[in-house]
Amino acid sequence: MFNAEVKLNQKALENMVSPQWRSQIPYVLEQSINKTLIKSREVQQKAMDKEIDKGPVAFTRRGIRYLSAKKRNLVGYLYFTKQTSEYMRLIIDGGTERAKKVKLNIPVLGDSKLKLTKHGNIPNSYIKKKAGDPKFFFGIPKGKTGEQYRGVWRRYGKSGYSAKGKAKGKVRMVISWERGQRKQRPTYPAREIFMAHGPKYLNRQLPWQLRKAIRNSISRSATKTGF
Repeated sequence: MFNAEVKLNQKALENMVSPQWRSQIPYVLEQSINKTLIKSREVQQKAMDKEIDKGPVAFTRRGIRYLSAKKRNLVGYLYFTKQTSEYMRLIIDGGTERAKKVKLNIPVLGDSKLKLTKHGNIPNSYIKKKAGDPKFFFGIPKGKTGEQYRGVWRRYGKSGYSAKGKAKGKVRMVISWERGQRKQRPTYPAREIFMAHGPKYLNRQLPWQLRKAIRNSISRSATKTGF
């Protein structure tokens, strides 16, 4: 899904400094990579507010993580958690979203108590409440056939049937379960955002972290010698 790679040439960097400082290069690379990962995560989260329609929920923002590099393993990762990776893949690459258990919840009829989230989704709490409400029922009404009639229905008027078997009241669909999948176009250019920022930030970090490492090394040497 989200695969962007930046490679560093450790040997080339070691050849650019004096021999006495070459032992500091793994530390410099470790710090530079990790600072870049932290900053890149912030950049991605800010981009979500702009690129994702109506902004991400807090769960999505927290879903982007980083795995730090170590001096003995100079590789770091910026990634999405397992819980968020599936739907973020659709936002980044596009594709088909399929409902896992039931059909997708598609609002059909306005209900004063049906308050959609700011992202246009039906809260799970609404479905759970209606499961125990006698004014509502799930499935396909009597006399109807076909998946286009499957969903959450609301009863209006009197309950029951007349002597001729005709319903006394009426029913109206509130939520449709007809569609089990929908197309998602790519809307969040995560790779492009990273590549526009990450390498430049990393290149700025390298000389800064090198100077910092040299200063720390000199300070430790002075402490040991007493000067």
